[in-house]
Amino acid sequence: MAFMLKIQWDIKSGKEAEFKANQEKLCKVMLEHPGVICYHVDYPSAKVSLWVEIYATNEAFAAHLANEKGKEPLAALIGACDKITCQCWGDPNAGSREILKGFGATYHQTGANAFVLNAKADKDSLV
Repeated sequence: MAFMLKIQWDIKSGKEAEFKANQEKLCKVMLEHPGVICYHVDYPSAKVSLWVEIYATNEAFAAHLANEKGKEPLAALIGACDKITCQCWGDPNAGSREILKGFGATYHQTGANAFVLNAKADKDSLV
């Protein structure tokens, strides 16, 4: 089943540029995994980055986190933060929940029929 993460990264003073550089690297890695439906990053302030990540499957999530190209940037992001807040919607399996434990994930309920992954989604669609 698909699931969505909302992550708030509270960045350490003086680590903003390092964080952004590694965030850009990690966003490129996600492109290697078609089951990573969305990576959205914004910076509401210099010391906060908010992310939305949507995974089509648990396998896509595991593959993304296991990608060797992403391990160094992810470790750098974690090291550049004072605090990471991870919220999850959907129903990740036990393996995904084990990975998410490391981010202190909390789990939230989605309204009935309110989180649907379009099985016919096509990035090249003109319609």
